[in-house]
Amino acid sequence: MKIVIVGPGAMGCLFGAFLSKSKEEIWLLDKFKERAAKINENGISLEGVSGSWQAKVKATVNPQDIGTSDLILICVKSFNTKQAIEQIIPLLGKNTKILTLQNGIGNIEVIAELTAEDRVIGGVTNEGATLIDIGKVHHAGRGQTIIGMIDGKTPVEMRGIREIFNKVGFDTKMSRDIKSLIWSKLIINVGIN
Repeated sequence: MKIVIVGPGAMGCLFGAFLSKSKEEIWLLDKFKERAAKINENGISLEGVSGSWQAKVKATVNPQDIGTSDLILICVKSFNTKQAIEQIIPLLGKNTKILTLQNGIGNIEVIAELTAEDRVIGGVTNEGATLIDIGKVHHAGRGQTIIGMIDGKTPVEMRGIREIFNKVGFDTKMSRDIKSLIWSKLIINVGIN
């Protein structure tokens, strides 16, 4: 499986580093050439609850370097969703799935509008991460990651994603009501912030 993570911030780098432990082909897609070059050169450094370790991943600003992908994780801020989706259009194949692990609401709808509803998997994660510097992340806390299709179905591709995430150390479950979980997380985040 070819997996692309869009947005090498705290969550993007956290997921990129952990997924690099799989046998899958992992890419980071960035909008900043200098940052992508630094991640290519130095990899991703993690410290915190998962220990201190280094991961090597490929990073680029050019979707043509990557080609058609099986799974695209959207890890950008909500206000950058439309731009991120426009950037990934060249990566979409017939069966490509797009998983949003973004905070807030409305991301699923933006992605579905620009691609197709049956491509979009919503997600929430309670993994905690802070970006210290480019490609350097403090893994602050462990938590569950829950993914689900908008229509409540659980296709084979989603089960495969869950399996890969669990193998690399993310406690991942599937939900038939992902929208309620996204709203719940929003309410919790509002309280915390």
